[in-house]
Amino acid sequence: MNKIWYLSPSRQTGNIGIGEYGNESQRMYQLVDKITPHLDRCGISFVVADFEKNLTLRAAEANAMGAGYYLAFHSNAGGNGKAWGPVAYYHTAGKELAQALTTELLATGQKNNRNQNVIKSTSLYELRSPSAPACLLEVDFHDSETGVDFILKRMDDAAKAIAKAIVSIDGKEWAEEDPRIRAAELGIFESDNGGNYRWDDALTRAEAAYAMMKLKQIMGGPSK
Repeated sequence: MNKIWYLSPSRQTGNIGIGEYGNESQRMYQLVDKITPHLDRCGISFVVADFEKNLTLRAAEANAMGAGYYLAFHSNAGGNGKAWGPVAYYHTAGKELAQALTTELLATGQKNNRNQNVIKSTSLYELRSPSAPACLLEVDFHDSETGVDFILKRMDDAAKAIAKAIVSIDGKEWAEEDPRIRAAELGIFESDNGGNYRWDDALTRAEAAYAMMKLKQIMGGPSK
């Protein structure tokens, strides 16, 4: 039977980041939305906490369902805008997960100037309350340009790294995303009238030009 992962994005709407970051809760729910398709693909069972549920209710819900792991998502602040890098807090049995998360994030090339990326905490309520091994991940700092740049511009990389850590700890095999599915989702290629993408057909010059135009639009470049 699969373990259930309880994913708890931040509820802290009052934590406002610099530039175009917005608030912590908004970005962490956005990040989790990018993580879950990877988990689905790799056969991971999970539940994402409703925003309306406070930490007490989240811990109770995770305990009631017998969750195998509890993982909270936050962004960090402090260091006068000169701190960056991931920090994972763990309680008792969550150390292995905390190490896997920070290792995978740093493997993306995420900038880091933390002396410690993995820290044991006995005081954080969200770590003490769940019965399951718990970890609180501070993905990066939302009050530094370096941290905000990573979270906003490399959120896909962060999501994939976090998902890889979860899959590894869960004991599953990592499965890469089918690039054809992603290309279709982004609208780079469109299906014919019958709903078929004809992936094995040769590409015409017109189709190639259309695909490159769409890709430029997605990347923010001029379409002309």
